[in-house]
Amino acid sequence: MAQGREVFQRVVADPDALAELTVVRASASLGLDLEGEDVLGISWDAHIVATGDQLPADAFTIRHPRLDPAWTFDFDDSDAMARRLPRPAALYMD
Repeated sequence: MAQGREVFQRVVADPDALAELTVVRASASLGLDLEGEDVLGISWDAHIVATGDQLPADAFTIRHPRLDPAWTFDFDDSDAMARRLPRPAALYMD
């Protein structure tokens, strides 16, 4: 999502297209995993800057659609990753 709507929609339609993203390729070459924690903090930080106050502890509710049951597999299983996401897997497994 941090890459914009167009990239988000393309990757939702074709998850294997993650391998085309510069940030994914650069992270893989450095052996880094991409995580979304920094993105989740943007609204928190913006609120503090704008108001000077912390958000209440119950301020965040993350809503997301249910995952397609076909994507219920062990993401740490290198064989499953290579079958399902061959191009990103190749970046990280080389």
